Amino acid sequence: MKEIASSPVISIKKERIDHFYLYGSYVLTATIWIYVLLRYQSLPNIIPTHFGMNGMPDGFGDKSVLFLIPILVSLMVVFLNVMCLFPHKFNYMTVITTENAEWQYKKALRLLRYLQFFISLVFSYIVYQEIESAINKNANLSFWFIPILLFGIMIPAVTTVYRSLQKK
Repeated sequence: MKEIASSPVISIKKERIDHFYLYGSYVLTATIWIYVLLRYQSLPNIIPTHFGMNGMPDGFGDKSVLFLIPILVSLMVVFLNVMCLFPHKFNYMTVITTENAEWQYKKALRLLRYLQFFISLVFSYIVYQEIESAINKNANLSFWFIPILLFGIMIPAVTTVYRSLQKK
């Protein structure tokens, strides 16, 4: 059996944008919790829990379901932060050497931190729209929500993979 060479273990210094993504996701996660806790008592017992492709609510449920989003976002932030401790364990599309490890790890970690921030932002928007829709009965997710969601995840991921293949 062929033994796989292990990737070098090195420390990656965070740049300003990494700090922005990291702390931005913390702020957004805390904001989701605070917003839900502050608005929970004023909500009706039944609130929108799902929005269709047209952005309009098409599923309704108990308001306690609203706590699932802050819980999931919190778990996601913790999980992605733990993952960022082990960039040498990721699967890369190129062989990681001591020469390219820092560059490859930095790009992979930046993508994870961006996704952490972007997903926190998306869920913040969803919570806000759920609560506004429950209170005002006329709020909805925009038609542009799904395209922004897809492109906001796919373009950075594809770009990072493409750039990592260019820099072997």
